[in-house]
Amino acid sequence: MKKILVLGSEGYLGSVLVPYLLKNNHTIVGVDKCFFGKHNENSKKFKLIKKNYNLLTKKFFSTFDYIVDLVNISNDPASELNTKFTNITNYSNKVKLYNKIKNNNKLLRYIYMSSCSVYGNNKNLITEKSPPKPISLYSKLCLKYEKFLKKNKKIPFTILRLGTLYGWSKRMRYDIAINKIIKDMVFLKKVEILGGTQLRFFCYNKFACNVISKIIDDPKIQTFNKVFNIGNFNTNIIQLTKRILKLTKVKNVNVYHEKNTIDKRSYEVSPASAKKFEKKGKNFNTLTDHSILEVFKEIKKDKKPYAKNKITLTVYKEFLKNKVNL
Repeated sequence: MKKILVLGSEGYLGSVLVPYLLKNNHTIVGVDKCFFGKHNENSKKFKLIKKNYNLLTKKFFSTFDYIVDLVNISNDPASELNTKFTNITNYSNKVKLYNKIKNNNKLLRYIYMSSCSVYGNNKNLITEKSPPKPISLYSKLCLKYEKFLKKNKKIPFTILRLGTLYGWSKRMRYDIAINKIIKDMVFLKKVEILGGTQLRFFCYNKFACNVISKIIDDPKIQTFNKVFNIGNFNTNIIQLTKRILKLTKVKNVNVYHEKNTIDKRSYEVSPASAKKFEKKGKNFNTLTDHSILEVFKEIKKDKKPYAKNKITLTVYKEFLKNKVNL
């Protein structure tokens, strides 16, 4: 039985990851300030600590076999609201954490969630060897902390550069592409495309959880001190919208296309590394189609699709406006 610490357990990915890992009979402790609410229930195998993880001691961290770090201001507009706050959250606090766990001999792996957005704008097919070209503050800080981990090498780490996430979560987000497109199709009968030709690597949130689980449970997959690009398909927003409409068969949806956009990111990522975490021969196209339909079915049942806490930018604006101690 492994003891796992999940930092950011109540966030968008954490709310899916905790139940996923509990199925494998692990003991999990979640740490989260619950900006977006509390979504995992305490049980014999899970305990939530509602606290800033930087206030916890070296002794606390020394009891865990695995630490999964999901804490980041990951929405580009949100990261620009208060750059000082973003620098503290996405980098400075992580360095402090590193210094608390660097002498922990029990720690088998520190798993850090980075992002494929570190590739910025790149015309070539991306692999882990491709040169990063970060554009946003968020992606620059992801890369900065990646370099810190690689340079210091005092803890066993795995870095996951996730594609743009999508999928249902108890802490739902409608400010990410696929989730927003489906929500607008279902509840507004329209989709607005800004630009739309930029390429993106997309990652189903349950697939990301599967990867994390494999790192913890499958010693055959060599992940020690390595970086992996994680996602299941590439496309642009124009083609993505067409694919979703075809799969879901939603009728009478108006598609509005504004060709201008301020988003300069565009990259196509090889799924070769991600496929190492799936069963040999598994078809990623099938995984993608099934996942989109699953998200569609869940979103249709959403009774509060316009709740404020489902938009990351809105939540952070409220915190900063009220000068909450973040």
